[in-house]
Amino acid sequence: MQRVARATPGSSGADLANLVNEAALFAARADREKVEMEDFEEARDKLLMGVARKSRIITPEDKRKTAYHESGHALLHYYLKYADPLHKVTVVPRGRALGLAVSLPEKDSYSRGKGWLLDRIKIAYGGYIAEKLIFDETTTGTQNDLQQATDIARRMVTEWGMSEIGAVSFGKEDEPIFIGKEIARHKDYSEHTAEAIDAEVRRILQESFKEATDILTDHRDQLDMLTEALVERETLTDVDVRELLGFPAPAEHTESSETEEHAPVTRPDSVEEGNNTESDQGESSDQGEQT
Repeated sequence: MQRVARATPGSSGADLANLVNEAALFAARADREKVEMEDFEEARDKLLMGVARKSRIITPEDKRKTAYHESGHALLHYYLKYADPLHKVTVVPRGRALGLAVSLPEKDSYSRGKGWLLDRIKIAYGGYIAEKLIFDETTTGTQNDLQQATDIARRMVTEWGMSEIGAVSFGKEDEPIFIGKEIARHKDYSEHTAEAIDAEVRRILQESFKEATDILTDHRDQLDMLTEALVERETLTDVDVRELLGFPAPAEHTESSETEEHAPVTRPDSVEEGNNTESDQGESSDQGEQT
């Protein structure tokens, strides 16, 4: 049950009841008298990421590209200090995503530190970097990853004071009550300040990109091993990856240091990095934080 709890942060009682019902249906289809953990896993994945499209025909070339993309995301979880633990990585299509790398937090979090945010940017870049490293080109499946990385970096600078510009918030959100969401961000700063913001966002992204590139380049052999296993088995759990690559059993996860700056959590804690290489040129369908 602890694994189910970690996979459903912020869920209501109705959400959990729906999860149990779906798990029971999976167990019944498999002609089992008891609901097992794999049924809960399938139910959770269906509710959060869509129905698995196992019958969909994917060319070997596309499957290998997707496997490298997801392996790039997955491998970085083991080399970044503040990243949430990897839960599973798969190349089974769900929804509009051709593959996903899913991480789960050790506990519910109501704010996130600067270190976690920077590691999220690096993990988001993992698929792009892996594609570039192996094939010397990238696919439209990187669209959502790039959007997510850029959004985090910009909010670090303009909202959370986590940059060299300092502890200041730029831009005023206009949120009409009757609509309940952000409509526009009014620019209340000069062109010079806008240039400084852009430069700082670019610096954060470039430094994160370089660190992620160095990690995947230095561990290219592990990237290849993980990809081959993913092509053959299609889905790997954290335990599978650790056994394959010789990583030790997970230790107690430390989320942030005492001196870290923190930002409020504004999205689900379960994180999916998805390779969306659909025919409409990378149009995103990612749920939550499907980077």
